[in-house]
Amino acid sequence: MTNRVALVAAAALVVGGSAGCSSKALAEQAPGTLPPGAAQVTIDGNELPRIQSVQCPPPERHLRTIIAGNDESGATVMVSNAGKLNVEFIRIRNLNGFSGDYNRGLAASDASIALNDNTYQIAGTAVGYGPDSPERTTTRFTIKVSC
Repeated sequence: MTNRVALVAAAALVVGGSAGCSSKALAEQAPGTLPPGAAQVTIDGNELPRIQSVQCPPPERHLRTIIAGNDESGATVMVSNAGKLNVEFIRIRNLNGFSGDYNRGLAASDASIALNDNTYQIAGTAVGYGPDSPERTTTRFTIKVSC
């Protein structure tokens, strides 16, 4: 009987300790940020389901490539922190039926970026192709991604 009581007490301690750690981690997440390894994308005003597959390899010099999603559906972003934080390029692959690009310096598109803790917040326009027409179009997007 003593062993059962000790076992129940130990199990309660483990469960309670785990819940305490989880609550603390959630409480420490800053407003406007995402948990590491997550991305939230909006295409043409439509918020898409959260992407839980994010790769953030270590930066190469001042450039960082971030990959959210997979080869069939997702986004690849390259940011530069040489001086002011900038978006170098964005490749959007089949998100809400849209596939397109932003490239820094091209007049047809724009992008802004901010960093809050480990969460990049990017907004702009991309040129590409949507589900409604085979004609080239410009589409607004937002990407929030956490490394």
